Amino acid sequence: MTTLLLADAEQTFLDFMVRLLQKDYQLLIARNWNEVLEKFEANLWRLNVAILDVNMPGLSVDPFAMVEKLLKSNPTIPMVIISGQDIVLRHEFLKMGVFHYHGKPIDMMDLKLTIKNAIEYNRVMRRLENYERDDRDDVKYYQRLLKLNIDDVVDKIRGYDSTSEKVPVLIRTEDGTRPYMLAKVVSMEMDNKLFFNKVCNENLRNILPHNLQHGDTLYLEGMERLDLEEQNYLVKVLDHLEGNTESQDAFLPHFRLMVSTSSHLNGELNSSRVLNQLLQRLSKVEFRIEPLRLRKHDLREIVSLMFEKIKKDQYTCAEKISEELLEILENHNWPLNYDELHLVLEALVLTCPESTVYPKHLHQLDFSDIGNSKYPTLDDMISEHIKKALRRTMGNKSKAAKMLGITPKTLYARMRN
Repeated sequence: MTTLLLADAEQTFLDFMVRLLQKDYQLLIARNWNEVLEKFEANLWRLNVAILDVNMPGLSVDPFAMVEKLLKSNPTIPMVIISGQDIVLRHEFLKMGVFHYHGKPIDMMDLKLTIKNAIEYNRVMRRLENYERDDRDDVKYYQRLLKLNIDDVVDKIRGYDSTSEKVPVLIRTEDGTRPYMLAKVVSMEMDNKLFFNKVCNENLRNILPHNLQHGDTLYLEGMERLDLEEQNYLVKVLDHLEGNTESQDAFLPHFRLMVSTSSHLNGELNSSRVLNQLLQRLSKVEFRIEPLRLRKHDLREIVSLMFEKIKKDQYTCAEKISEELLEILENHNWPLNYDELHLVLEALVLTCPESTVYPKHLHQLDFSDIGNSKYPTLDDMISEHIKKALRRTMGNKSKAAKMLGITPKTLYARMRN
């Protein structure tokens, strides 16, 4: 049930407010600042709205200091101030971040609407806070997955950043290595601003400049997929970011540009002159994400880390992976890298009825129609898994990819192979 903190030193007004609100809300009552602090801190994560009269006894501090302390304790809880003070006081509280200020005598209809809007604001803020927390957890997981020293990454970028320009970042990678996560790591650690993830298969003018603000990060995935017109436009964007454009692109905000491209792309041999030019201009700060085949020495640790993450996200009986299965996973080539490994481990976790995952559970994912060997290869198993998903979705590739927990790009690449 929605919980409100109701604080007022005037007992008559407090009784009236209780009669008005107790049918719809759970109320916490306070009659002075001491009780406000006590009940606010004790119910910090279940409280939805605080309705306060600032003219209350208690504590040798001014109301502004108290309200500021409450706002800092939990910014998701909106503060509604009720007071008979003058208009100047109202402006000062609103500048501090108070949700609303009601003067006395109060209009009950206005107050009810304010409470309703404040509750909705609280719900939105809590969803956003939970999203950011999950986002940060994913970023930390990815840093551990890559053994990424984020301090080195940040120092390298800051070495090229200036007060007015944010250096573009190039990420060379292969399919299935999740370069957008590296871009998100950099975005979160460097700027902590809004992050846009954009696949390079549509007109860049759809997002530039209309969806960006100063200080945002724009990540473009798969620069080699841009056609010539888009490549030329990206050159103009780089001119703008470097301050080389006079007026044509002056409307663009200053933002952090991050671009990923295939590590197989050879700039010197590529036929596109513009693409070569882009690669050269973006290579000032460049990171490479190593594919799994080059991290054989880390593969056991990577499997364990990914297995623990999947167990945390899914309801499962599986608790550990047997040594025999670990050897099979270590010896596989993993042509689709981290996405392929995640797909296999997730399928094993979801289908294993025992506490330990053995090679026989890998065999059970084969659906018994591939080959005659004792254990099918992982390539065979994954291909059959994809076929089953496509059959269930009547050939809808987007739905099949969602069912498998992979991106459509990964599914298309696997089907081509």
